[in-house]
Amino acid sequence: MDNITFAVIVFFLAFPFGFWRVKSNFKTQDWMLAIHIPVVFIILLRIYNKMNFNIGFSFRSLLFNVIAFVLAQYIAGFIYKRYILKK
Repeated sequence: MDNITFAVIVFFLAFPFGFWRVKSNFKTQDWMLAIHIPVVFIILLRIYNKMNFNIGFSFRSLLFNVIAFVLAQYIAGFIYKRYILKK
């Protein structure tokens, strides 16, 4: 699995948690869980990726993962605030 494919998986994994995060109050328990639960799944997926596909941890892959995670959270929040909340 290459870096771009893995970043897309990270994006789709973190996207629903972005909706949950934006509905929660800032720095509450729900808000913290919405950010940190997908991180656990991403770490497990990276370990699975290392074991089965022998793709190591590099700065480039970490950078792609962080960007995909932040974009997923931001885009989900934007969609919720712009289109869902206005209804």
